[in-house]
Amino acid sequence: MNVYKYHPRRFGAFHSVYPVISRRSGGLSLGVNLSPTGLCNFACVYCQVIAETDAAADNTVAAAVRDESPPFLDQLENELRQLTASYNDGSLFSGTYLESTPPEKRELRDIAFSGDGEPTLFPQFDEAVERIIAVRNELCKPDVKIVLITNASTLHVEPVRNTLAVLRRGNGEIWAKLDAGTAEYFQRVSQSKVPFDKILTNLQTFTQTQPVIIQTCFFNLHGQPPDENEIGAYAEQLNKLHCIEYIQLYTVARNVPEPWVQPLTQPQLDGIAEAVECLTDKEVRRFY
Repeated sequence: MNVYKYHPRRFGAFHSVYPVISRRSGGLSLGVNLSPTGLCNFACVYCQVIAETDAAADNTVAAAVRDESPPFLDQLENELRQLTASYNDGSLFSGTYLESTPPEKRELRDIAFSGDGEPTLFPQFDEAVERIIAVRNELCKPDVKIVLITNASTLHVEPVRNTLAVLRRGNGEIWAKLDAGTAEYFQRVSQSKVPFDKILTNLQTFTQTQPVIIQTCFFNLHGQPPDENEIGAYAEQLNKLHCIEYIQLYTVARNVPEPWVQPLTQPQLDGIAEAVECLTDKEVRRFY
């Protein structure tokens, strides 16, 4: 089994925490799913969220989230503790699909807020961050990062900004999505009611005080990659941001909901990366 292409968001009896071998992390990432009900304000055409558990189990988690009850966070913390403990004693890689993980990719790199939707929409996002940082500090090596993968739609919300400042102080990174250079292309990809201008303003304002890693997924739509004008507009948007650590440029690698969404070839992705590097003078890391 190709562990890079198999990213189930359910692991054994766990509902909220799951292990993956991540291309972009360079090793093991423990995913934290704050959106088991699929709460998201984007409906991206390349979204790889697929229902993988039985309805009864999902309904149990959904009820806890709706009630905003402490048991959901208690369960999440307990699952993270169990998975971290199984990583520490080596049993995580025994008897599961992770057995085929190459030895050099078995290092725990991060704990990532990702999952089935937009993590910052979770009503107790601040407490979730505090709990995950506490578990990391207790059970992990100091260099294990806390990562937030976000579509940037809530970066203007003060409680979210305050929580992200806490995350950054806890050896955290913010991976913010930007998959377009124009409003038209953004709408085709995200299918969101959030205006593209709002995403851009959020990123421009936020990066004045905190750095981000930009995460961009490009692909072939109906057999065509984003054209030269779109890539030029995308580079222009990047140049308006204040502090970018680097850009993660990747393409689809797993199942997607739309058959007309297909991965870029390596030469296509390389061509886009080289153009962006030339137009922005920023580091672009490529993930095929």
